[in-house]
Amino acid sequence: MGQQLFFVGSYSAKEQEGISGMVLHTEDGAITRLSGQAGILNPSFLRSNEAGTRLYVVSETGTEPGSVHSFAIHADNGELKAINEVTTQGGSPCHIEFDATGKLLVVTNYTGGNLALYGIESEDGALVPADFAAHEGSGPRKDRQEAPHPHSAIIDPANRYVLIADLGIDRLVHYEIDHAAQKLVRHKETEMPAGAGPRHMAFHPQSPVLYVINELDSTVGIYDYEAEQSQLTLKQIISTLPEGYDGATTCADIHVTADGRFLYASNRGHDSIAVYRVVAEGKLELVEITPSGGRTPRNFAISPDGQYLLAANQESDNIVTFRIDEATGGLTPTGNVIETSKPVCIAFA
Repeated sequence: MGQQLFFVGSYSAKEQEGISGMVLHTEDGAITRLSGQAGILNPSFLRSNEAGTRLYVVSETGTEPGSVHSFAIHADNGELKAINEVTTQGGSPCHIEFDATGKLLVVTNYTGGNLALYGIESEDGALVPADFAAHEGSGPRKDRQEAPHPHSAIIDPANRYVLIADLGIDRLVHYEIDHAAQKLVRHKETEMPAGAGPRHMAFHPQSPVLYVINELDSTVGIYDYEAEQSQLTLKQIISTLPEGYDGATTCADIHVTADGRFLYASNRGHDSIAVYRVVAEGKLELVEITPSGGRTPRNFAISPDGQYLLAANQESDNIVTFRIDEATGGLTPTGNVIETSKPVCIAFA
């Protein structure tokens, strides 16, 4: 029976085991808990390096400057050994992104209105502060867009530009990466629809297309991406909700399957996963909208083998496993659910 190690981040007190090491059993989609790690306040977002040997975790501390922690992963039992901790220079760090070389890491600070760039020491995986950038402005939603709120970063396929989704100013801010100097050079901005609130992004794995999930208006924007100048051209906007739905809800996470055939987006409030088929030119066609099996699916992940989608339901304290239909991309609950406190991020090692 195959097993795939993953880690779960949560909102938790420092003395609680806020990071959990778990295993997905690929035979039936069952989940087994292996280990727990305490010592970090709100270890919400986390990411593993490509080799699966290091784990990087933010401490989402609110308005006070947060921190990002690096750990060595024990592959056999999922236990973590601390390497180092550095400040993010901004409040509420909420997302981590690696460059293609694995030598740079970007953290976005939601309440800080800024982002930090780090070098990664190749010997032990330690983080070294390298650069810092701040945003300015606001958006039309005074309850959510009173100031800049960088929510995520994505590095383009050429490993040349990093794009920052700023929910507070309805913009994607593009930076060119100076790899030799480990610096960010501000390049341009792309305006999103007013009040959309861009949150997370995903590139299509084979085509020059970027998908942006907008938290506040519950849509996905589909953009052609021109790599030389990091130019985005809007080609489609599609809702994540059933026609006629008018309840309170916000979008959260977005992922494309490794083969590029399907895209998934999560709704919090409607508590569902929208399933899309990728059609001509990277546009999307709705397949179905499936209940997430809990409340507030803040984050979800697709297993490395492409067989399963794991939904982290923050407010119902559970992770639900769905089998992905190979032909349609549709989601079927496996019946496997694991209880865990306030899961808000899943990262496969």
